[in-house]
Amino acid sequence: MKKYYLLLLMGTFFLFLTGFNLDNAIVPRGEILSGGPPKDGIPAILNPVLVSPDQADYLMDDDQVIGVSIGKESRAYPIKILNWHEAVNDTIGEVPVVVTF
Repeated sequence: MKKYYLLLLMGTFFLFLTGFNLDNAIVPRGEILSGGPPKDGIPAILNPVLVSPDQADYLMDDDQVIGVSIGKESRAYPIKILNWHEAVNDTIGEVPVVVTF
């Protein structure tokens, strides 16, 4: 029971800090709990390791990717990796990009 109250207190405090508006919530405020990783709990990929398609033996032919082309350069960011990181900070040519999922 003590753990439940601590979670409830933490969730309420989190909602207060974020400024999230609960005026129209249909769920009672006391029943809303914080969940998932904390802020910055999912690390971005800051220096992606690039491999050629024939070196990406961890990918299957039907795996989905997010593709980015700038000028003559193209990159493919596999969804199965983005599922764990959600963001990649990269530079294509001289253009800084962020890929999010």
